[in-house]
Formats: sequence, structure tokens, C-alpha cells
Amino acid sequence: MRTINWNDWYAFTAVAQSGSFTRAAEQLALPKSSVSHAVARLERQLGQRLIERSTRRVALTEQGERMLVQLAPLFERLDAVATEAGDARDEPHGVLRIATPYEFGAIQLGEVVNDVLNRHPRLEIEIDVRILGSETVGAGYDVVFFATGEALPDSERVVRRVYSVARGLYAAPALIRRLGLPRSVAELEHWPCLSMPGEERWHFEAADGRTHTLHPRGPLRTTNAALRLQAALAGHGATMLAASYCRRELEAGTLLPLLSDHVPHPLKIYAHLPGRGLVPARTRVFMDAIERFLLD
Repeated sequence: MRTINWNDWYAFTAVAQSGSFTRAAEQLALPKSSVSHAVARLERQLGQRLIERSTRRVALTEQGERMLVQLAPLFERLDAVATEAGDARDEPHGVLRIATPYEFGAIQLGEVVNDVLNRHPRLEIEIDVRILGSETVGAGYDVVFFATGEALPDSERVVRRVYSVARGLYAAPALIRRLGLPRSVAELEHWPCLSMPGEERWHFEAADGRTHTLHPRGPLRTTNAALRLQAALAGHGATMLAASYCRRELEAGTLLPLLSDHVPHPLKIYAHLPGRGLVPARTRVFMDAIERFLLD
């Protein structure tokens, strides 16, 4: 019977998820050469190239991509079982890896992070502020936050809503003078709008309780609220922002509200968790803190 060295498979998964032999070696607490030899051994055993190497980066081959899809959930489950078994008697420890959009991380997570670090001194937290896509989930993170105003996509992962951001619709005075002050959502159809990628509809609730929908089109789409704010101030379009985020501009009159009798649907923040099985203690204590500080 052939003996399978699962350590080699685990090393490959760590490299594939982190995108780097160096980062994988740090995560596994092994020399980089040992990780490289493990992946090479696995490739020889399988008779297939799994990773294309260069001086700048590593890239998965087609076979490597297929392997990662199958292996990542298995090792995540094993890691969760091992962590849960240890955490049954131990204080949560290790590194909690989080991915989050910039605005949510910068404005909302600080108090949560400080609380968790105060309560659990053996725990370290690594926060990756990045533009999040479908490839982020399953890339070695314990928690992935994302924002959407749309219905949630289907997912095999656990998704929890953790926060809602009340928003308003704003534009620069110069743009309002040029296009006229809109009195209804329908009058905004021909306005340039500054939205987020994938944000196909803006929904507004009128005073009579009816919902009105706008399909935003315009010269800029970005997940970064700071860039949308700057573009709005420059007169490139109307944009949705949290009032707290642009309070100074509203007070200075460099940004004005539109359709104040129509309430935009809030931007909802969700957390993707690794799976529906065991949740590591490091993740559990963080989500407990989220519930204490943010959950609405």
C-alpha cells in the first residue's frame, strides 16, 4: 500500500493560498527550503506540475487550481478540529487573519480589535485591507468582511450580517446647478453616478413607503469611499455615502444632499466564516466581540 505524506499536501495548500513560498514557510514555522522540497516531492509523486515558479511570484497551474479547490476545505476542517480540541482547555491563541474593506476596517473594527487583544493576550490579529473578490474567501482568512446593497450570492460558507451603514445621496453644488435639483428618483436616471463595482441598483424608500429603484451609471466605480467622495466633490457625479463619512463636507456646503425625502436602503456588512463545522476559538471570540460592539 502506498504511503501518503500528507505534510507535502499541506505544504502545497499553504503555498497556493498564500501565493508565496516565504509566507507559507512562516505560517508553517518551517525553513523555506523544506516547503519547496515538499511541493517538489508532491509534484514528482503525482507526475504533474502544480506551481509555476519565477523570481517574482508563484502561479498555480490548471491542475494546481483543481487541487486547491479540493484540498482547502479538507485542511480547513482538520485545522478547525485540531484548534477546537486544543482550545477546549487553552486560552485562544495563534494568529487570527481578517480581510476587510478599508472603510469598515478603519472606522468600525478598531474598538473590536482592541477589546479582543485586551481579553486574549495570547492572540495575534492580522488585518488585510484590500479590495475583496470571490477569490478572497478560502484564501487562508478566518473572517472575510464584505459590503453589499444587493441580495447575497449563494455560498456554502457561513455568512453573518454584522452591521448596517445608513447612507445618503450627495452631489456637489456645481453639478446640481448644471443638471437641476432632482425631485424624484426618476429624474436621476440621466445623472452621472459614482457607485461600487457590481452595484447594479440603488433602492430608495419614499415617505409613502414605496420603494423606488435607480440603475446607477457613471464615470467611476470603486469600493473606496474616499475616491467616490473626491470624485463627487469634483462634480463627476452623485454618490452614496454614510453621512458620518462626509460630515465635514456637508457642514462646509461643498457637498449637498439629494432627495432628502427618499431614504436609501442601507449598505450591509457581512462576515464570511470558514465553514459550517467547528469554528476555531480565535474566530469565535472575535465574532463575540463583533456582537457586543456592532451587531444590530
